[in-house]
Amino acid sequence: MPQTQYNPEQFVETTVRALKDYAEDGFSKSVRDGSDNPVGDEIYQIVMEFPSTEDITSLVPMGKTIIHFEVDALQNITIGFGDNVFKSNYDAVLGEMNPQESAEHRFNFDVGIWTSDRAGGITSRLRAYQVLRNLFHGGLAFERCKAATAGRDDQGEYDGALEILDFTGGRFITDRVNDVNVYRLIDCALTIRVYSRTPLDVPVMTIEEIDQDENLSIDDVPL
Repeated sequence: MPQTQYNPEQFVETTVRALKDYAEDGFSKSVRDGSDNPVGDEIYQIVMEFPSTEDITSLVPMGKTIIHFEVDALQNITIGFGDNVFKSNYDAVLGEMNPQESAEHRFNFDVGIWTSDRAGGITSRLRAYQVLRNLFHGGLAFERCKAATAGRDDQGEYDGALEILDFTGGRFITDRVNDVNVYRLIDCALTIRVYSRTPLDVPVMTIEEIDQDENLSIDDVPL
């Protein structure tokens, strides 16, 4: 399946979509058939929101195990001091400057698992959590996620990616929906860090030189 690449000028949209693609690919490859083909997408479903009561009620008993990621908090951090401009984009020919600002963003995702006996029950929940751990915890997971989501600029240079800061928490509970047991993972959080830049805006004219009148004086006193 195609992997969304991170774009620092569309940081919210591409963070969420790149995370979904990375998770879907990981869960798909976590289960293989007799021919070694990945078939995890027939067992697991990734949703980028907290399932509503209506959704869960209509799905129970579940045919697939659902893993949700929902943005629970978003922190925007200014980098450095002053005007926060990291690139002036100066054009000497036109005498214009098109400044861009940068920022750090930390997405806190609430992560959960939903499954029922039809979809594998407790065993499916345990396996889904193990896949989550492999995808989001540890140095290897950090490198895999960064490599999978890395964006490239017009020159093919690295242009930012999703960086895993933390994957922690988790508690197993059992709910009853439509008189059916629903096995869940709650209180689990994933923190992702990205860096953004503002898109190119309206250029501003620059002051190329200052002309000084050599004969300027005040009250007949030369300056």
